[in-house]
Amino acid sequence: MKRLPEAVTTKFTELFAALHSATDDLKMAGAEACLIGDFSQVAALNDSCLKLQALESNIKAAVNNFDAKYTARTVEKTGFHKKDSNRTRKQGGRLRVTVAGRVIEQNTIAETFVETLKAFGLERVAKLGKTVTSIPLIARTPTNGDYQAQRRCDGWFITTHVNKVSATTVLEEIAKALNMPVKVECIER
Repeated sequence: MKRLPEAVTTKFTELFAALHSATDDLKMAGAEACLIGDFSQVAALNDSCLKLQALESNIKAAVNNFDAKYTARTVEKTGFHKKDSNRTRKQGGRLRVTVAGRVIEQNTIAETFVETLKAFGLERVAKLGKTVTSIPLIARTPTNGDYQAQRRCDGWFITTHVNKVSATTVLEEIAKALNMPVKVECIER
């Protein structure tokens, strides 16, 4: 996988530091305006602060989008699991989910998880505001954490950093909130 050149990455880091500094300055000015009772200035400063935060978010999303598109074009996926004779734990198995009479069973837990969320309706699930490992389950923009696995699907970013237990729990909670019948089964390999 090819990454952005080091010079570009350095400039982005400097840009984000400048944005954070400007945001902090606006917050301090807003606090001072609040203390003297100039609430119109407080509102204007808060608006400016929100605009800077949105700009930072948009820039990070654009960089992540560039990485995702470049990676998609250059890396071919040969398989999900590497065969390793030194593996000390057994493979995770799979899930079989039945949603309103429809059986969903994919090769991996993450794939089954995503297909089940699609069956529930991504828009409806997003409105529930669920989180997985303290980040949104479904969002319009990707998260910044490199350790999180997210999959782009129909304009949404779905967090797929789940195992059998957490996937089962999340799917059952969503089904209960949406009043949809669901049955989740764990299938060993």
